[in-house]
Amino acid sequence: MTETRILTGHLGKPFGLKGLVRLVAEDSSVPGLKFPIQATLEYSSREPIPVKILKATLQAGKILLQLEGINSPEEASSLTGGKLYIDRSHFPKSKNEEYYLFELKGLKAIAEDGKELGWELVDILENPAHSILVFETQDSEVLVPYVEKHVGNIILEEGKIVLKSPEDWNEI
Repeated sequence: MTETRILTGHLGKPFGLKGLVRLVAEDSSVPGLKFPIQATLEYSSREPIPVKILKATLQAGKILLQLEGINSPEEASSLTGGKLYIDRSHFPKSKNEEYYLFELKGLKAIAEDGKELGWELVDILENPAHSILVFETQDSEVLVPYVEKHVGNIILEEGKIVLKSPEDWNEI
């Protein structure tokens, strides 16, 4: 859970004529960072590429990145599909009871009485109403709305997340 490099998303299609690239984000925290930032693009079929992010903006619900040395749609399209990793040190420390979504991945679910459920938080789906926590069990997947009714305390230092009354809503 103490990853030094954070997967923030992957690069989508170019945007506009100045070489901006779309970031298909894992979460929405990137535009709030202080730029410029050194990052790495990783691909399955070629060597990693170090990049400098000069600016990130939110436009029409999309995160757009301006990368150093990328000035045309053609240059930007050569980067499409790369997974963007940013060092953890670029993210401000999360405040009390506020968490980055990447900090939650890997947490083990427990019931309010402390009983371990055998579930691990493997993904978080962004949804217009609220995030959805995706837990992996031994033989299935459980989707839990990230709302107060279902989610209790998050104990990062112990790697645990408290779920409220899972025995009542896990019958299906």
